[in-house]
Parts: sequence; C-alpha cells; structure tokens
Amino acid sequence: MRSPCCYLWNLWKRWQVVKFRTEDLIEFMGRLDHEIVGLKAKLQDVGDRIVSGDAEALRRSIMTREKKLLPTYTQIATQFAELHDTSLRIAAKGVIKKVVDWEGSRSFFYKRLRRRVSEGSLVRNVRHAAGEQLLHMSAIELLKKWFLASEKVGAGNATWDDDHDFFSRKDDPQNYEKYLAEIKVQKVFKQLMDLGESASDLKVLPQCLAAVLSKMDSSSRAHMVEEIRKVLD
Repeated sequence: MRSPCCYLWNLWKRWQVVKFRTEDLIEFMGRLDHEIVGLKAKLQDVGDRIVSGDAEALRRSIMTREKKLLPTYTQIATQFAELHDTSLRIAAKGVIKKVVDWEGSRSFFYKRLRRRVSEGSLVRNVRHAAGEQLLHMSAIELLKKWFLASEKVGAGNATWDDDHDFFSRKDDPQNYEKYLAEIKVQKVFKQLMDLGESASDLKVLPQCLAAVLSKMDSSSRAHMVEEIRKVLD
C-alpha cells in the first residue's frame, strides 16, 4: 500500500507532465525530428500537386513516427518538469534541511516524531515555569540555549538537530532543571512586583499568604514561616 506522500508526489508529477500535452509533444517532434520534418516537407509538396494516395501514405508514416517517438519525448518532458523538484535540488535551495534515504526513512521519521512529542512536553514545562505569555518558539530557543550550554555538548547547531543527542540531553535533568527554577523565580518576582503596585491587592496579601500556608504540610509550613520571618527581620 502506497503512503499518502507517495500518492501526492505522483499526482504532482502528473500535473507537471500536463504542461507537455500530447499535442505539444507532437509539435516538438515536428520541429526537432529530422525524419518527421522531411516527411512533412514531402507531404506539403504532394499536397500542392493534389496526389491523394501519396499524401495518405505520408500521413501514415508521420503518425507511425510520432507514435514511436512519443514515449521518449514524454520521458524527456517528465525529467524536464522535475528538474526543479528533485529532493537534492530542494535541499540545495534550503527548502528542506536534508534528504532522507528511503531505506532509513521509517527510522528517521519515527525518531523525529518522538523528538517533536518530547519537545512539546518540555515546552509545556518551560511555559508553565515562565508563564503562558512566553511564546512556543521562544521556549524552543530557551531549550536549545540550555542544552548547548551543557558540558556534554559542543558548540554549534548540529548537535541540537541530532535526535540521538537531543534525547541524551533530555534524559539528564541537570541540563534544564536549574534553568526552570531560575525562570520560576523571575515569574514569581514579577508577580509580586506587580502586586506591590496595587494598594487594593496588597490589602488581601495576608489572606492569600494564609491560604497558601494552609495547603502546606507542617514541616514545609514551618520552614516557609521561618524564611518569611527572616525577610521581615
């Protein structure tokens, strides 16, 4: 069973060949093939002398020659139409990053899909830590920056694009957990600073703090109270 990609690619190729319809290919033959050019010249000469039998024989010869050449001309037209649409040409133009061999395509796209799913999970963690105002692409750039900064990874974008290297970094929480903690601090700091600019919000701050403390277990609550007391002192 052919994949949807193969089906779409075949449709695309057929559409390209439509640019060279049979009548167009026959017209090319009439201008390029010396044998057909000669037969048409003879037909013109015979036509001027009104010799119907000879004219019919020449027409049959021309049609036989056209039928013989049509598969070759169709193949040439197809290759011409694909000159700008081959995978290597598309990669050279920068439209795609690389060309994947058919034999390794299943493994490649499985790893790439698994990579995208894992990236999505990490992006959600980053946006949760930083706040939903952080855009998806900005979160990706943060992850890329953190992973490339790890001691296990050399400089350059090639390591980030390598799926195997990505998973080796992703599975080590040290590569990003400290950065998540930092942006959480930045988010909460900004929220508290915004809170300090509103007198009405400051009035309900003690109630909010009490509600937060009530959800903690006794040891965590005691530790939090001690830390707040240190700040107040």
